[in-house]
Amino acid sequence: MIIMSSNQWKCDHNVPDWAARGEDCSAECRVNGLVHAYQSVNPDVLGIQEASVRMMQLLVQRMPDYELITGGDTPILYRPDRLSLIESGFFRYSESIPEFEGSFNNSGTKSYAFAVFEEKSSARRFAFMTTHLWWKSSNPESKVYQPHSDEARTYQIQLALPRLEALMQQYDCPGVLVGDLNAILESPCLKAARARGWTDAHDSAAGKRDDTCGYHPCYAWGYERGDAGVFAQAIDHILIRAGEGFKVGDYLRVNHPFFDCISDHYPVYTTLEFA
Repeated sequence: MIIMSSNQWKCDHNVPDWAARGEDCSAECRVNGLVHAYQSVNPDVLGIQEASVRMMQLLVQRMPDYELITGGDTPILYRPDRLSLIESGFFRYSESIPEFEGSFNNSGTKSYAFAVFEEKSSARRFAFMTTHLWWKSSNPESKVYQPHSDEARTYQIQLALPRLEALMQQYDCPGVLVGDLNAILESPCLKAARARGWTDAHDSAAGKRDDTCGYHPCYAWGYERGDAGVFAQAIDHILIRAGEGFKVGDYLRVNHPFFDCISDHYPVYTTLEFA
């Protein structure tokens, strides 16, 4: 079974800096690269972040083998020929967090969607969640500094994981969380996840493993290949409960040059087997 996560860069229309170079970053143009990336991997489940209504319309048209589970900016696509949907839902994080001043959900884009699936070939079930957490930095030296941003991400992940864990208990099945957590492994957010028993699938991969950071510049001003970085800098994650239901095979990214102009996040995916 292949699980994929992809932050698509929510940008529906071309912008002046791209147009001045004769390039196009509209949804209609970039969907070609997204479809190529997704079909090259052919995941069973795809968790998305920064999705627009227009982009999802285009994807559903271009990827008829997949069904859509709507979930705001964090929808899910899955293969109904391989999986049966048992239950699904959506939750948008609040703009505020207890005890800290500030707004921590820009335009309501930070949310999670979940689903419980049954694999048709084995009748085994698993719970799945895709999420996008608050994006600004707690470092005062950062250009995108906002106080208490680490606390906001930690608060949000501590809302998401208990909901996923409740589904795992209800259906007696393993679970997997994917998403743009805007947090590195040694962040308070990921430390809170590890305290609950969740680990990054990257660290359990027994097969091929991509050790890059998984993102690069691709914004309104343009794009570039950028430094591949190291996994310790990664902010897109696939989390599982260590030793609870899944064996991890490969952990890879679609980081080919064709994708440099599609999104600032390279899609990440892993192969999982039921233990």
